[in-house]
Amino acid sequence: MKDGLRRAIRMHERRFSFRSTFLVVGFLLATNASAQPPTSSARFEVNLDDLRPLSQDLHGANNEYFYPPVWFDHPAYSEKYLAAGRPFFRYPGGTGSNFYNPFTGLFDNDSPSTRDYTGLNRRIAQRNGGTGRVPADFFEFVREHDIRYSLVLNVCTQTFEQNRAWLEQIADQGHPVTMIEIGNEVFYGSYKWAFASGDEYVTRAKKLTAVIRELMPDTKVGVVIPNQLYQYDAFFSEDIPDWFQHPYSWITALQDQTFYDAVVIHLYSPNGMSNDVEPADFISHLDAYTNCDAHLTAFFDRTFDEIETKFPGKRIWITEYGVGGFGGNLKQYTLRYSHLGVLHADVMLLRFINRPSVSMTQWHSFQHFWDFVGGEKGIGDEEHLPYKHFALFRDAIRNSQAVADVKGSAMGSDSAIADAIESAALIGEETAYVILINRSGQEHIIENPTFVRSGEVVDSDLTEAVQLSHRSDMPLRDAMQNTERSDYVERTTSQLRPIHLPSYSITRLKLTFANNQEVAGAP
Repeated sequence: MKDGLRRAIRMHERRFSFRSTFLVVGFLLATNASAQPPTSSARFEVNLDDLRPLSQDLHGANNEYFYPPVWFDHPAYSEKYLAAGRPFFRYPGGTGSNFYNPFTGLFDNDSPSTRDYTGLNRRIAQRNGGTGRVPADFFEFVREHDIRYSLVLNVCTQTFEQNRAWLEQIADQGHPVTMIEIGNEVFYGSYKWAFASGDEYVTRAKKLTAVIRELMPDTKVGVVIPNQLYQYDAFFSEDIPDWFQHPYSWITALQDQTFYDAVVIHLYSPNGMSNDVEPADFISHLDAYTNCDAHLTAFFDRTFDEIETKFPGKRIWITEYGVGGFGGNLKQYTLRYSHLGVLHADVMLLRFINRPSVSMTQWHSFQHFWDFVGGEKGIGDEEHLPYKHFALFRDAIRNSQAVADVKGSAMGSDSAIADAIESAALIGEETAYVILINRSGQEHIIENPTFVRSGEVVDSDLTEAVQLSHRSDMPLRDAMQNTERSDYVERTTSQLRPIHLPSYSITRLKLTFANNQEVAGAP
């Protein structure tokens, strides 16, 4: 672990120290107590003088959908998609996109890659009457529900001619494509057989983009930049180490090019463990969350500052994000399914919302939301924790048109309150949603948010609050390891003063502007 990250983690642990005797407090009730008294109250002010447009594409989900037994033609799929708020989708998904053959509906299995799709191809054919899953059902699903989505082109096992033929087919059939990504994570060394360098990627991406501009003039094009930019100090060094030269060549090759509309990056926060750690040695979810949060603190802003500097004027698409741990034994680690792991994704999404350069995000992943059981039922009714958190943002984004700055200040002696709470204000025509995440192990109390315009307070009424926090029916340390559920509580006006924010919780407040004042309109 780099020295900078170690320092960030130590600072984080000192600021947000965990007390093993701390009890989860009841939601929003001043009479509830914890073993550790809450800090002094904080005030949050929302500045309505600086409204920025809110992209509806920020409510999105990565969707690599070949593994579950359910396909896009199953009625349960549409039902769950609509219930999730019609998230911005991704087809055909992540790694599989680099091997998917849209003409056969199967995965190409004759590349120099070490990946073996023989078993998956067999299962797909068994589920699909002996054939592959071609895109026709997806495009019908898109047409029926007027879906915005990103299409990931296979630029690894499919040739330029094959991609052109598929793009021509899509255009001829009249399928609107919102965005196209030129490959998925092809900067990794494991794809050197497909791309020897960033220069080679640019040459091929530019050639494909010309086809897209010709056939689909309204479709936006995104090129991939290395995820390592968010993960390693070395990417900010003036002297890039040898083993970083290959992925970094994507940055040097792309930064002076203008043929694309956006850069695509995935953000996964390291949990502090290597892929080969033995399951018996897995650290606790709390320790892993602390590592992820410290990494976010140290790397998030500097990463986006770097992207905005090197790619000025380009949109940023985050087509996967969350906590890391997808290789080796870490595939068995359950942080991403737990309240703490999903809370970290919540923090990321709030930061994306507050970053004007980010115009699209896709949560990892739609497959984590429910049990995909197959058969007539298709998808189970139990809502997994990732879905409960994802759905907390649904109404706030879908009912808002603008984002406003939120400023926090401590009213007592503890100035760490504002640092502990991540916030965003989403503004509609007559309503506002304020989302607050308590990233720390200490309960906090806040006053109702105040809205200010031209130096004057805009009258508002706090009408609703929804909160997700740890299970209160078990010790906190056990609740943090739990992946089954968290406490979900709704409160109405009479229960909203003061507002308590339990440790490691997310709260969504809904406010109505007095006299039906139109605040946001169309920014």
